[in-house]
Amino acid sequence: MQQQAVPQQQQQARPQAAPAPAPASGPGPDGIDWEAEAAALESGADPVGGAHDGATDEWDGHQDGHHEDGGYLEQEAEHQESGFLGEQDDSREAKKKRKEKGKQSGRRNGGACLLVAVVLLGAVGGAGWWGYGFYQSHFGPAPDFTGEGTGSVQFEVKKDAVAGQIGLALKNAGVVKSVDAFSDACKAEPKCVTVQPGFYGLKKEMPAAAALKELLAQAGGAAVVVPEGKNSTEIYALIDTKLKLQKGATAAVAQAQINDLGLPAYANGKIEGFLWPTRYNIADGMKPEDLLKQMVKNATEKYAGLDAQAASVGLKTGYEVVIEASILQREGNNVADFAKMAKTIQNRLAAGGEINHRLGMDTTLQYSLGRKDLNKGDMDDASNKYNTYVNPGLPPTPISNPGDDALNATLHPADGKWLYFIAMSPTNTRFAETSKEHYANVKEYCQAAGQGFDEARGHCTTK
Repeated sequence: MQQQAVPQQQQQARPQAAPAPAPASGPGPDGIDWEAEAAALESGADPVGGAHDGATDEWDGHQDGHHEDGGYLEQEAEHQESGFLGEQDDSREAKKKRKEKGKQSGRRNGGACLLVAVVLLGAVGGAGWWGYGFYQSHFGPAPDFTGEGTGSVQFEVKKDAVAGQIGLALKNAGVVKSVDAFSDACKAEPKCVTVQPGFYGLKKEMPAAAALKELLAQAGGAAVVVPEGKNSTEIYALIDTKLKLQKGATAAVAQAQINDLGLPAYANGKIEGFLWPTRYNIADGMKPEDLLKQMVKNATEKYAGLDAQAASVGLKTGYEVVIEASILQREGNNVADFAKMAKTIQNRLAAGGEINHRLGMDTTLQYSLGRKDLNKGDMDDASNKYNTYVNPGLPPTPISNPGDDALNATLHPADGKWLYFIAMSPTNTRFAETSKEHYANVKEYCQAAGQGFDEARGHCTTK
């Protein structure tokens, strides 16, 4: 193997070291102790002459003088072994130390290079992932489920909820995969703004567009709608039907739990008038008392402040406002006539003489009796406090559950001197200031209904 020439400056800096004493076995004919050299190789020590101490290294493919086995680092280590201005120790022991130090330094530098490479690869990968996430969040489609969905869940749309709030609630319920997916579906469907509050039966993991379509199709979900003017008995029957209960179940609950339904003290334990008419959502497993409490709460909130307005229309309390509105709601057919009807009621309550503060309403007596047909005995029974033909003033409680229109009309009556009215049809209410005019209207009505007419009382009779 051809040896590299040692630079002249290095030769001058390195004086020849004294030859080591020959071992007991002695050198061979060529002046080299081959047995010692073999032993040194097996033990990991450098043989005489050192593989990295001269030109015995072969070219490793690098043109920068850096060998794969750390040769360049070993040379650096050799220079570090020399004193500051002194000569390098070229003994076998010194060379061995320099070689070990060079290998350790090479391993350190190799590890450092590997670490840098890993960091660079991580940075590149992280940048790629960030770029993908940025694209997805700004330009890519919103995460969405596919398929037809699985299982079932009851979902509630809150009152006055907007698309984003509905989408968040749907995501939390496991119905849609993301709020953005539902918002995108809403943008593509103009009817999204018509989604009604209520309880809906939906599947989990639905495509957002499918979830929206189902919300629109169910149109508010399961609910019971309480119309204005219904009395408590009629409302109980509605609840029984909607909750699929036995007939009379809600009435029994109302009677047993009357003190736990939230009625105000001025109601004196009477629920009539406090079952506010509106739409109520029905959830799975809902109990009748749940609905009754909602109705009472709504009514109590609506009636707050009525006491302060009662005196303006000649009434003593807010509760009297509710009573009058309940009669108006039960008697009236056309909302457009409510203000005139309210004034007629108030005129009769204030009138003396022949009227003597009596309302003379069929509806109050019918409420107490639970039937529409009235006879002479019913109308002459003064013991019945709901008989406004003989008892002056308002009945003791409301006779129905009035709505906003009846309450507003009661508090804001029309201006007039009417003392009588009769609903000739759902769209035609006739008003009169005298009994003679009124009796003529009643007779016409009775004949059209196939009934007789009592001239003395101005009332229809059965033939």
